[in-house]
Amino acid sequence: MSRHARAGISRNRTPSLLPQPSTWPLWLARWRTVSPQRGSTAIALLVAVVVALSVLAISVNSAARAGVERQRKTALALGAAHEALIAYAVAVKPDTYAKRPGDLPCPDLDNDGDAELTCSSASQRIGRLPWKTLRMPDLRDGDGERLWYAVSTHFKRTTVNQCPVAGGPNCLNSDTGGTLTVRDSGGAILHDGTNAASGAVAVIIAPGPILTRLGQTRPQDRGCTGDADVRNCEQTDRCSGATTARCNPVNYLDVVGPPVRLASGPSNLREDNATFSDTTSDDGFVAGPIQDRNGSPIVNDTLLVVRYEELMPLVEQRVAREALKCLDDYASNPTSGHGRYPWAARVSADYTAQLADASGVLFGRLPQTLVATGADTSGAMSIAWPAACAIAADSDANKWWNNWKNLVFYALAPSYGPGSGMPGCGVCLTVSPSTTAQGKRVAVLVAGRQLGSWQRRGVGATVTNYLEDANASGGSPGWTSFKRGAPSATFNDVVVSR
Repeated sequence: MSRHARAGISRNRTPSLLPQPSTWPLWLARWRTVSPQRGSTAIALLVAVVVALSVLAISVNSAARAGVERQRKTALALGAAHEALIAYAVAVKPDTYAKRPGDLPCPDLDNDGDAELTCSSASQRIGRLPWKTLRMPDLRDGDGERLWYAVSTHFKRTTVNQCPVAGGPNCLNSDTGGTLTVRDSGGAILHDGTNAASGAVAVIIAPGPILTRLGQTRPQDRGCTGDADVRNCEQTDRCSGATTARCNPVNYLDVVGPPVRLASGPSNLREDNATFSDTTSDDGFVAGPIQDRNGSPIVNDTLLVVRYEELMPLVEQRVAREALKCLDDYASNPTSGHGRYPWAARVSADYTAQLADASGVLFGRLPQTLVATGADTSGAMSIAWPAACAIAADSDANKWWNNWKNLVFYALAPSYGPGSGMPGCGVCLTVSPSTTAQGKRVAVLVAGRQLGSWQRRGVGATVTNYLEDANASGGSPGWTSFKRGAPSATFNDVVVSR
């Protein structure tokens, strides 16, 4: 038997040799009345008791401190993963593989740290956090385990970046909601995958130590059992396939169900963190810790959710600034804009087709073709966006714009529209609140998620179905005054200006 094992047994036995706290007064009374010849023995026993109690207290405190430290490491790892996923989604650089701003990486299924290229099925959308793809260190929880991760079907990285129909259900934009359900340790729903306003975008999971899953007789196997090349798996940690125990989520993630009953939810509720379905409320994730009636751990998974509210406003800012850069690049080019901006497309235009500019329109959607601008300036202003601009959506790398073109609006000051002479502020735009609100040449507005029952979006819908407050009316004189502010139940527009 090892030295550490013997020490463990000694510590375990010590409490059984001590009096229970409720009997300490009686013990002390007996020690006070012992005969002189037995006094030294009583004193020795008292000293032994005090020393033993001190050792026990130190042991308990050490265990408590170790538990707190494990929780701290887990929290730090989850927090770092959470921030890295959001940063990845916001900074996605679209390419010929057709990634879209807002896309999250697929999980790592073979434990090499890299995200898989595709993850179309739910079973492929749960795996380890792809820490190398996220350019992060090898994140581990307080028990030394790598983090796991599941992503909503709406936000998974795909091999196509354009939605089939702009404004349709397969687009990734402000109106896209998470589809994952997450419950707390009592069973109450925190995020409802059946509700676009509530569903989780992604879930990060710290698996914690090995336990025996509910209904099983053996502890979780986190080795290389079942691998096609066990020796290589043991040396590299990489799995050859889904049959390898080390890459099977059931050996890391936990399940709760009858006969263990949670405080909330149906009595027959069963939640297995190793599997999930989208847009359901009864096949999602449940947070630990959960214990059975004997105090044994059933679920020790620690969860952290990526929420819509944490991700989408940042993506909207990214889209708005991409559009503003296109406008600035166009206007600043001496052979295309001559310091001026193109006409807008009408708000009522059919955005399922190419959006065309319209002569004299100072507020509307961002046009994809600029024929009217070119015609009104006798060809002095270009009919094409700069090559790197995504608005035209004329290349594989730029087709992600089709996800957003119905939600992005544009206003320009009349004196900076197509014309002749030197542009300058006669009547310029105002964006409030801002210390430099006056004198704006151009503003880009991105509509947030559809609000309440009063907004109904679609081809031909008025601007009030997309924008709120001053942004829906443009102020007086028309379309020159705009508002920006924090998202709320009645306002969620993003506004950037120059």
